[in-house]
Amino acid sequence: MSYASVEDLKARRGPIYANIYAVDTAAADDLADAQAEIDGCLGKRYAVPVAAQSVQPLLRGWTLTLCEERSYSRGGAGSLAENVIARVAKVREYLAMAMRGEFQLLGAEEQDGGANGTAIALFESDEPQFTKDKLEGY
Repeated sequence: MSYASVEDLKARRGPIYANIYAVDTAAADDLADAQAEIDGCLGKRYAVPVAAQSVQPLLRGWTLTLCEERSYSRGGAGSLAENVIARVAKVREYLAMAMRGEFQLLGAEEQDGGANGTAIALFESDEPQFTKDKLEGY
């Protein structure tokens, strides 16, 4: 499942798409890289790829924004435009918030049933051999 398609990227980049990408496979690679970054962050909390239809427009936008950053390096256009830098920073801020549980993807399946990355481990063992009482006098 992809959050954004090459056609979505063509629409976002407009007429400069052809100047950046000689073949669509390069664009697909950049989209896959952007989605991997998103899934890497969201995977801490959610089952990825996120399948909830309610958040697909948001994930599409995030993927295209991160991909736009990658397209600048392919196009040799020099430094990133200020508006792209600001949008990319905002996407990464939301991803960090989602990892910390401060931003929720409503309808997305959580990894651990809602425990937000916490776990409980129960174990049993033999009686401790070196306790304070047993070592008294040494």
